[in-house]
Amino acid sequence: MRYFVFLLLSVFLFSPMVSELKITEVDFLKAIGAEYNGLGPLMVKADEWRNRVILINTNSSSVSILDGENNNVINIPVKGRVPQYLKEESFIINRKDGNIYLTGSKSISIVDPQRKISSTFFTGAQYEMVAVDELSGNCFLTGRESKKIAFVNIKSGKIKYIKLFDISEKMSNLNQTPPPPKRKIVADTVLKKVFIFDGYTSFLFTLDMKTGKVLKKRKIKIKEAERFHFAGYNDETHNLYLVSETKKRKVIQGLKIDCLKENDKFIDLPGLSEGVGISYNSKSDQVYIPYDNHPVVQIVSFSGNTGVEDVKIPSYGNDASSIDKKKNLLYVASWAYGEIYVIDLAKKILINRIKNLGILPHMFSMAFNRFNNKLYIPVGATAVNGSFGSAITALNTDTREKEKINTGWGPIGLIELKKDGSFLVFNSEDQFAKVTPDGKFSVHKLPYSFPVDSAYSKSGNIYLSYGPHQSYWPTVYIWGARNGILEIEKKNLQIFDRRIPRLAQKIVTDKRGGLYGLQNSWGKENLFLTYFPAGIRMFAPQERIYFYKKIERENIQRVLKYDEKKDILYIVKTGESDSDPGELLIINCSDNRLVRSVKAGITPTDLVFDEKFIYICNFDSDTITKIDKKDYSRKAEKTGRKPLKMAVSGRSLYILNHLDNTLQELGGKKGTYKIPFKGNPDNIKAKGDKLYISLHNSEKMFLISFDTKTHKFKKLVEHKYPYGETTFDTSNSAFYLRGQFGDSIYELTKIKFGKENRIWVTDYLAGKLFIIEL
Repeated sequence: MRYFVFLLLSVFLFSPMVSELKITEVDFLKAIGAEYNGLGPLMVKADEWRNRVILINTNSSSVSILDGENNNVINIPVKGRVPQYLKEESFIINRKDGNIYLTGSKSISIVDPQRKISSTFFTGAQYEMVAVDELSGNCFLTGRESKKIAFVNIKSGKIKYIKLFDISEKMSNLNQTPPPPKRKIVADTVLKKVFIFDGYTSFLFTLDMKTGKVLKKRKIKIKEAERFHFAGYNDETHNLYLVSETKKRKVIQGLKIDCLKENDKFIDLPGLSEGVGISYNSKSDQVYIPYDNHPVVQIVSFSGNTGVEDVKIPSYGNDASSIDKKKNLLYVASWAYGEIYVIDLAKKILINRIKNLGILPHMFSMAFNRFNNKLYIPVGATAVNGSFGSAITALNTDTREKEKINTGWGPIGLIELKKDGSFLVFNSEDQFAKVTPDGKFSVHKLPYSFPVDSAYSKSGNIYLSYGPHQSYWPTVYIWGARNGILEIEKKNLQIFDRRIPRLAQKIVTDKRGGLYGLQNSWGKENLFLTYFPAGIRMFAPQERIYFYKKIERENIQRVLKYDEKKDILYIVKTGESDSDPGELLIINCSDNRLVRSVKAGITPTDLVFDEKFIYICNFDSDTITKIDKKDYSRKAEKTGRKPLKMAVSGRSLYILNHLDNTLQELGGKKGTYKIPFKGNPDNIKAKGDKLYISLHNSEKMFLISFDTKTHKFKKLVEHKYPYGETTFDTSNSAFYLRGQFGDSIYELTKIKFGKENRIWVTDYLAGKLFIIEL
């Protein structure tokens, strides 16, 4: 099982103020030969003019450049993390120089793969689509959240905002696949013009590429529609290709908009629902429409015999598509069955099924590289249903061989092997490292992907929950996915597996050895827990613990903790909508009975308890909820902005206010202490009269201590790394849940206390582990 062994990567002493500390830094990125991390694969495109593939990440602020010849990966940091609801229109490759233009979180980044550098411009508004003037390198941005387009002059570094629209709207919490950008923008270098289609009004704007001046505005007379999919732009004929659908997601028209001669063509479609992964073939002047809800691909022909033809395929759940123009083939990914359908475009028939590919994306993104005839599939990208992992699948369409290309190593779990004081560090893909206190480590393969949470069995073995982060999908749809609980033997690291129908995002064990796991909903159903009363034997549905509380919003169960002294289990869930209060459920583990439910604030993110009270911090209420253990009475107390994590020490409760960068004390003494290092704190642990706090900014991670007696902070670790965006105050996670960094990423660091007064701290974004000997 062991296939890598790495020596201590660096042992160093910090400044004189911390000279008594020995700090060992372990760099897991060395295991994959990377300098920077690539986490949360989202969207992919092939550079059609160079033998390379571009992968956009949504968890790390980085772009992965894959060499098509040798699979080498170079990750280039950017400053603006990419929201996972964006579509492929959000980035574009400049054909002239290969530079990549990427719309990030209220930003635009230009990535130069040759020099391995990037530059980022902050826009103040969230844009969704980018177009580039290939000669000057200037770019243009549009989106639904702004009435203005952004015109970025690369040489001067200045942004000019041009008001074109009267309507704007915010991205909302849609319990469905996020809609494509309603406004489209393309740059025609030959005509030296920029064309913008406004889906709200059906107007086409023509702008001068050099000045941004509006040259023309005309109404496109199409059927009323709510959404518009971008199929492509033909810069030889100067036609823009779109597909429109209604508010109910019925696909109604294929649009060929002639931006030069105004000779538009519209083809009516039969109104099938949820067209996805739509692509355009300039060679045949055709648009291809796979459907999420129908076992069919429609071929819409705009030249010759115009019209619509259906190609029947085996399943619904179709998604991304990609074209091999040389062989005249269309590849369509079916996320439901984990297979690729191959369509002969000349004969308009299905000619092959490439099966058993595992989890395929639900993000409409897949790329065909004509240089090596491979399809590139970002496995972890599933739109609102989560983005996770750190790899991409490459499928050879000639040989049907597939390979996984790792783009990162993101430490997501940390647990001690108590027998020898070493720790296991789980990454977000399919590996774990056994690390000894001197920093040496060996990397081991897990049998299944996507570790999530760990706990001890009664015998001291380690339980590990795993699987895609939206737990209900494998139960209902995804043929190639797998969720379960692994048991790792403490003596020899042998692994035993028990499959479960849904992912347990959090697991705990009680004093009898019973294992509990949170379970998400599929539709509206009673809240329940997975329960193994005596070790992970064969899963038995009748052992589930049901509560007569209906939940519908997926992924809302967030916290699961066990109070051993009272033999009580605490579950914290968020509200059904962004503005609904959260809730605490209190379960007696002796009979698995719901004792009480107590309302909390909006977006609860953490729970801690002491002898007398239970505390919940409410990220979007700027409060903590204090609950008396005797009578379950509750009281709300005001905090700073965005309380994220808490710790109890002595008689006091300590709260990390994420946006204020403060540590707040309630209880024995009240006070708020400004953390003297720049960043947003994201984790806190207590030991004795010391608190240990991690915080990040875009360039550094700090681990600091706080003395609860003297109220003084002390820097333990200062690590420099291009982190990019590190705040939790976004909606960049499944179903726009806030107060977390990404899907199943509830803290950027894990902080654990080991033997001989050591502190073990992982850093998810930097791919590092720090071992601090106090």
